[in-house]
Amino acid sequence: MTASDVILCGICDAQHVSHVADYWCPECGEGLCSPCKNYHGVSKASRQHGVISIDDYKKLPAEICKIEQNCTEHDKKFQMFCPGHDKLCCIICISEKHKECTGMFLIDEAIKSSRSSTLFGSLEESLKDIQENIERVVKDRKANLIEIKQQHFKSLNDIKDTRQKLNSRLDELEKNIIDDLISTETQLKLKIETLLNKLSTKMKTIELLKTNLMSVKQHGSDLQAFIGSKMLEKDVTEELKYVQNISEDDGFSQLGLKCQVDDKITDILSEITAFGSITIEKSQSSIDFGVGHAKQAQIFTAVPSRSRSMDGITASLIGEFRVPAGKSFTCITGSSVFPDGRMIFADCNHNHRLVIVQSDGNLDTEIPISPLIPFDVTCIDDKTVAVTTLFNNTIVIVDTETKQFTNTIKTGICRGITYRQGQIIYCEIGKGIVAIQLSNNKVITIVEDDNIKNDWSYITTSGENLYYTDNNSTVKCYSVKGDKRWEYKNESIMTGIAADQHGIVYGISNRNTHVVLISADGKNSRTLLTEKDVIQNAYGIYFHINKLYVVSSSGVLLEFDIA
Repeated sequence: MTASDVILCGICDAQHVSHVADYWCPECGEGLCSPCKNYHGVSKASRQHGVISIDDYKKLPAEICKIEQNCTEHDKKFQMFCPGHDKLCCIICISEKHKECTGMFLIDEAIKSSRSSTLFGSLEESLKDIQENIERVVKDRKANLIEIKQQHFKSLNDIKDTRQKLNSRLDELEKNIIDDLISTETQLKLKIETLLNKLSTKMKTIELLKTNLMSVKQHGSDLQAFIGSKMLEKDVTEELKYVQNISEDDGFSQLGLKCQVDDKITDILSEITAFGSITIEKSQSSIDFGVGHAKQAQIFTAVPSRSRSMDGITASLIGEFRVPAGKSFTCITGSSVFPDGRMIFADCNHNHRLVIVQSDGNLDTEIPISPLIPFDVTCIDDKTVAVTTLFNNTIVIVDTETKQFTNTIKTGICRGITYRQGQIIYCEIGKGIVAIQLSNNKVITIVEDDNIKNDWSYITTSGENLYYTDNNSTVKCYSVKGDKRWEYKNESIMTGIAADQHGIVYGISNRNTHVVLISADGKNSRTLLTEKDVIQNAYGIYFHINKLYVVSSSGVLLEFDIA
């Protein structure tokens, strides 16, 4: 063990005594020797600290060991966790930087169940799935390399085979034209040689006539000379006629040979600049990535234990305001809350708009989406929302800063919608619960349920569960992997739905004038709010950091503190 690996007891070191630590206190952030560990364990200030052995401490990843137990900025103990900023907060942090943040929860409540929660199991499952996916990719890529090598050899053989066929064909064409050349030359030669033979015969005839003429002239009598010359004149006249007509003989023409190579052959030398081409082909891999039932990558967030009873839950009205009016009657059918605390509402039938307000009810912005009619809305991040629309079977992704659609997704008849970890999840009438992975627009049916027949079907999620209403009087709970948890039936009409971090469901019922609580196991229920609490004709309901927001169709928003 090197000197740098030795951890000293912090208490002894403060007394200028060097003792090697046998234990480590993460909350104190220092080592403890055995005697000091005993004192540490009985001290009122530290008896609840979770002390571990030095050997176990050294097995922790370096990043984990660096985790601070107190706020480094204010030197105060962390008390809350802000999911919007993904940060631990001390009491000063909350007052200075997180006044408007929603969704915050006590970290003491979360850490009590952190080891026993489904988070570690989910992370282990995700890591296992990620590892399996990587192994599949490695196997697939190696197989692709082998396939590319095979394609290389096949292409090489195709090139050589084509070249051989070209050579064979060119050899055949060459032989044909050479044969034609020889045949044509023979024909021309025959014509000329035939004429030469005729002329040779004529030359002999002419020589004979010349000899006869000289003999008659020198040795014949006058009578013989006279008569003989007349006879020779006739023969000479015939030969003159032959010479005069010799140009008409086919063999007398100026004959020659000309070779004209086909243009298609010469194109190879001029116009064809390549034997062919080599390109890269891309196609969709057969690998279907994912984890769990839906085979989608998940990022898990720690949530407090789901152990709270609904019996002691109370609701206190702490705020009320009206959504800024539009050009016509307001009809709010959906709502959601941004991570920064702002709220957004879907104003349906008449105004065809989205309305964003600050936490105090003041108008932030208004986004017209006509001719589309918004039904429900969910926040993706601080500036992006997803909206289901009536009548045209479409979900639109809206950038609230530019007020532009960034994506339009065709669906079935969609109604309630929520967002979870890269997916928008919605109710599709006659089909079930459908998820769309925003990274690639991949569509997955999580739950097949043809009982969703109600135009007022809504959906929400909490932790690893999703909850939705169907067929007017039923609330169903499924895991995000599609495993059924429970089903709750009520004679009253169920529409809007929300859930807290404990899995307790808040549903709007009894013709939109009551808020009903359903236990985390779906076995029990009780009424939390009624029309006496000013609940009137409400569809939108949202739970955020111990606050319950209920909005009526006319645009009156009620904010309740849940205790």
